[in-house]
Amino acid sequence: MKILKNIITIIVEILILVLGVIWFLRTKEEEPIIVMIGSGGFLIVSLLSKIFDNPEKTRPKVVFHRMQNFTMRGPLGYTSNNPKVIRLGIDIPEQYWYLDWSYTLEVRNNSSVTAYNYEVEYLNKPQNTILKGEIGKIQPIKPDDKFEFTFKLTQNVVGTHIDADKFLNENADELLKDMKIISKYSDEFGKTYMTEYNWITDINTFK
Repeated sequence: MKILKNIITIIVEILILVLGVIWFLRTKEEEPIIVMIGSGGFLIVSLLSKIFDNPEKTRPKVVFHRMQNFTMRGPLGYTSNNPKVIRLGIDIPEQYWYLDWSYTLEVRNNSSVTAYNYEVEYLNKPQNTILKGEIGKIQPIKPDDKFEFTFKLTQNVVGTHIDADKFLNENADELLKDMKIISKYSDEFGKTYMTEYNWITDINTFK
């Protein structure tokens, strides 16, 4: 609507300028000169405003942000590499473990323009990941809308509880270092935009 209003305004200003020229040629009076100067000034301002208008202000911006909720490890049983009798508090047995990393993924439209035809793709997503939550393809994302998803990564490891804790604390970023989220969407006129989200850096790049 804003683009249409700007075009109509420019056309009206050109018509006023043309009518002022015709008026002056016919009458040679001062009034049409004043009209031409005024309409010409408004026309220049409108054209400059359109030329230098920042498109970033008039586009939808879907953004992502992740927050870690918790980490968890749980035993799945002892391996065969342990002594037959495990002395509690003395031996450090080797076990099978499952490890969980849980995140909240927040999706917002940080603009004054509604986003339409939302699509999302998760590149290089590790195996054993679960994503709970959905935004419908035809569901508009209005300004300041917020959606929250639960993202969970699970891995199985073998080792002592010390090994499991070390893996739990140090390997999430390694497992997720190549993951990116690509979101495509459009404005009300069908022009397509894209957001590329880097999971590790928590940075959105707009295209």
